[in-house]
Amino acid sequence: MKLHRNTLLTAAAIVLVLYVVTLIVGLPAWAAIVLIVVLLVLLAVVWKQPEERRPVVAPAPPVGQSVVLPDREPVFSGPPSRTVADVRLPSASPDFQFSFSAVVQWSTVLSGARHADLGAVAVDALLERARALTATQQVTEESLNQHRLAAVLGEPALDEKGQVRSWATEVRLRLPDADQKHLHHLATLHRREQTTLLERRMEQDKRAYLKNDVFATPGSAAVWWLVNHPGEVETALGLLDTLAELSAAANDLPVRHQAADTTKRGKPTRPELDFDTAVDHLLEGPGTDPQSDGHKDKQVRKAPTDDPQPGSYREQFFSD
Repeated sequence: MKLHRNTLLTAAAIVLVLYVVTLIVGLPAWAAIVLIVVLLVLLAVVWKQPEERRPVVAPAPPVGQSVVLPDREPVFSGPPSRTVADVRLPSASPDFQFSFSAVVQWSTVLSGARHADLGAVAVDALLERARALTATQQVTEESLNQHRLAAVLGEPALDEKGQVRSWATEVRLRLPDADQKHLHHLATLHRREQTTLLERRMEQDKRAYLKNDVFATPGSAAVWWLVNHPGEVETALGLLDTLAELSAAANDLPVRHQAADTTKRGKPTRPELDFDTAVDHLLEGPGTDPQSDGHKDKQVRKAPTDDPQPGSYREQFFSD
């Protein structure tokens, strides 16, 4: 804080006047000092002024030397760009198309006669590059396709006529919502079909195993039953007829075995009747003409006898 010369003179005059007054009035010295200090503080507050800043003068350069000014920071202006959104691009599947969006940027190459709309040339060249790439991509690899497309289109490339060099940023590649739902439905049906085919194949393998291996013969059926029921030999013996019938049914054959009590004997043939007659004549004793008439033969076969031997011989020849 600085005080002007007039301010200092005014303060000195006030101090002198106050000192004279205190001497005339007869005030104590300390009272005069306090009064003088208070007046000086008030005077300082009233007359306070801000400090004036002196301009800093740079030293003048020596005569004969040039002044080098610092370079200004360059102002960068980005390349021209154009946004494309929801452009349909083909995929590897003819039933689905991708939706493509990106910011296309380009830079001019030729300095002579140029196209009237270089932005359209850049967009068309970039879409041709994107179409060639998406036409070989599967719709089931959406995220992978987007990353691959962004990596390829991010590299600047010339158009066919070499007028502009274009590239893309903020690349997005996706399937429309309707196509996404349809693809999910097809995937569900495909998984269901694969499951059905696998279950059918397992069933066919099991049926072939039972027919060609387990029930190929009654013996193989019995062995299979014993393997699954070890130690139950007596039970297996009781199931032989059942296993034989199952084996015959599995191979489309008639029943090979029947129980003894269900077997029916057919009518005796002519050789069996002749053999029966010969046995009867043999049992009656010598002197009997085996070539007697048929009426006597019938009476001899039908005559009752108490001898148990004929019945025993018949049982030897005709027993089951």
